Amino acid sequence: MECKEYEKLIPAFLNDSLEGEELAEFVDHIKQCRDCEEELAIQFLSVEGLARLEEGASFSLDKELEVKLKQAGRQVKISRRIERICKQVEGLAAVVLGAAILYMIW
Repeated sequence: MECKEYEKLIPAFLNDSLEGEELAEFVDHIKQCRDCEEELAIQFLSVEGLARLEEGASFSLDKELEVKLKQAGRQVKISRRIERICKQVEGLAAVVLGAAILYMIW
């Protein structure tokens, strides 16, 4: 994907609408691309800043964006671990099934 496509995903990320591999690709790209990271920060500050001003609340948006990205990164890591475990279980099940078939044949 190109930067323009990732920039289009920023509103979905800010609304917590990205999941799975799409979230993983987005987070990985943001970590590596300064331009997209800056665009994310601008959009986050705009959306959240306006909402907070309307509420009259105080805020530290830089920290909140950092926390949001870290949470997304943790979610991606957990998803990837679960995928690896599922693949290992599938592999183990195939081995057990194969052994059972060989046992039945002999």
